[in-house]
Amino acid sequence: MPKIVETIEINSSLDRLWEVISDVDDEAEYWWGTRKVRNISKDGNVINREIYQNFGNHPILQKVILKPQSEIETQYIKGITEGIKYLKVDPLNGNQQKLTVDWNIRFTGIYWLLTPFIIGHVRKGTREALSRIKDASEGGPIQRREQITKKN
Repeated sequence: MPKIVETIEINSSLDRLWEVISDVDDEAEYWWGTRKVRNISKDGNVINREIYQNFGNHPILQKVILKPQSEIETQYIKGITEGIKYLKVDPLNGNQQKLTVDWNIRFTGIYWLLTPFIIGHVRKGTREALSRIKDASEGGPIQRREQITKKN
């Protein structure tokens, strides 16, 4: 399975960073590869849902496990993407956090032929998402998807 690891340092409180990343219903604002999120069920810190990505119109079944102020584990259970993604928060000091995204995924069906291209796309999208998360966590302006769409 292809592995992608990206990290960013964020100048904000742990509470603020967690507030931004744990709002998984708003994930598409930061992770632009995600077009739509549909929750199926929620039991405490475990959410079962479907997401739709920008390429293709096929749902991906996910299980999201929130581990407060430390980690979000997203299991890609069934769909064109399968595997796992972790968002890990490591406090550096009171107002500085390190956020790491660790992907271990594979692509199913015909998409496995495009793995090198898709991995590059996921890596770039991850870097951009981390930048948007940093901006939101630090209280700066974040670039919204609709702003980009209106410009083009």
